[in-house]
Amino acid sequence: MNSTNTLSKARPIGRILRFILGVFFVTEVWPVYVAATTEGAIIRLNWALGLLAFYNVLHLIILRVTPKINGLMGAILAFGPLLAVFFIGYGGPAATGTLTYLTLALLTAAIRGDRGCEVMSVPAVFTGKYTHLACPLFSPIDWCESQFK
Repeated sequence: MNSTNTLSKARPIGRILRFILGVFFVTEVWPVYVAATTEGAIIRLNWALGLLAFYNVLHLIILRVTPKINGLMGAILAFGPLLAVFFIGYGGPAATGTLTYLTLALLTAAIRGDRGCEVMSVPAVFTGKYTHLACPLFSPIDWCESQFK
């Protein structure tokens, strides 16, 4: 369940949609960094790095403690913190940092072909193992694609 193999790869439509959404977020985030001062850009990147650290710890906990999580709980566990940081910091550096991490995660998931929740793709790069948490948007797409082999 936790290791990446050919059975757990996303099919073409899921990968393409992740890539397109990632590129869209690049177009939204990049101008903010260009217009920001150096200090402002560093603050935004620190938020993204904080989320990276959080998801790395979450990834390790899931791999070691609770490898089997149901779909709904997995979606809440994976996307809840991201959405909380985004909405609490809406319009500020925290929101931009959140979108930066999400952009990186979407592009990583598209390139690696990871199924399920893309926020766990970046930690999977470091460990070589993937935690298949559900994603409200992409998990149904991945499931539909797997039915039409």
